[in-house]
Amino acid sequence: MYKIKRYTSDDKSRWDEFVEASKNGTFILKRDFMEYHSDRFTDHSLLFFDDKDKLVALLPANEVQDSQSPSLRGGIRRGQLHSHQGLTYGGLVLSSKQGINEVMGMFDSIIDYLKANNFTTFHYKQVPTIYHRCPSQEDEYALWRHNAVIEVCNIASTMPLHSPQTPAPKRDRMQRFKKACTMRYRLDETYDLSVFWPILETSLALHHDAKPVHTLEEMARLKALFPDNIKCYIAYNTAGEAEGGVLLFVTDQVAHSQYGHATEVGYSNHVMDYIYQTLIEKYRNDGHTLYFDLGTSNEDGGHVLNASLAHQKEGFGARGIAYKQWRINIE
Repeated sequence: MYKIKRYTSDDKSRWDEFVEASKNGTFILKRDFMEYHSDRFTDHSLLFFDDKDKLVALLPANEVQDSQSPSLRGGIRRGQLHSHQGLTYGGLVLSSKQGINEVMGMFDSIIDYLKANNFTTFHYKQVPTIYHRCPSQEDEYALWRHNAVIEVCNIASTMPLHSPQTPAPKRDRMQRFKKACTMRYRLDETYDLSVFWPILETSLALHHDAKPVHTLEEMARLKALFPDNIKCYIAYNTAGEAEGGVLLFVTDQVAHSQYGHATEVGYSNHVMDYIYQTLIEKYRNDGHTLYFDLGTSNEDGGHVLNASLAHQKEGFGARGIAYKQWRINIE
């Protein structure tokens, strides 16, 4: 069994150090990233210690209280523990020393902790396999053993950059790219997100009646904290006008497209084909990136697939990676 401690600000340094050295953690699981929206969530992250008081695992998490239900055993029912609603992924963060026996023990300890603290439901987001620096699906076996059910399954379009099995870009996609090349775009990395954000906001509002998940101020702050992990690229026409851009979350192995949008002129000139094809080649040749991830194409917890969007992403040669969330009913 493992000793579990709830995270406090005093744990920040060792939390971040553990994420950095882990086999499946990324920068979005570090505290500075997790806490940019701390006002929206009640943090209930957990640290796991072995019998020698050595830190062996982390669980980014938040709690949701259930005010409608009665208290249990004289305590306050917190209701649900989520890992973590403000993050795309984030289950157990593990070192390469942790194998299946250790992770099984951690899940047993989690269940005991949840029962002792009057949680009734545990929602668990797995870290997708493309982010694993070492195989790290022990949690999936442990979830199955604890009768977990999949409640969310989104499908992302991801391109392996060095596999001989990676499909070639489709002909129509390359035709658009070649046509965009005739526009003589200049693709520059920018540190000023205010150039890209109006394009992003206008495109989302016009085509999806939506807003970015992050505000400009939030993302600018995150970029300042993680300049090597958050990259923005803008395509300028020959008149020096921005016609499209992409914001990437870059980890050791994955370049993930968080946002990619264009002006209406840019879309008509196929600027996004130019941007993505250029960036795919850039990261294919950087010496360490293994995957270019174009993101998910789902709504309603994966029950709705935007087939045309998925088809568009697959045109670059991308194929499916599942982003799964599980549920364990404690009672």
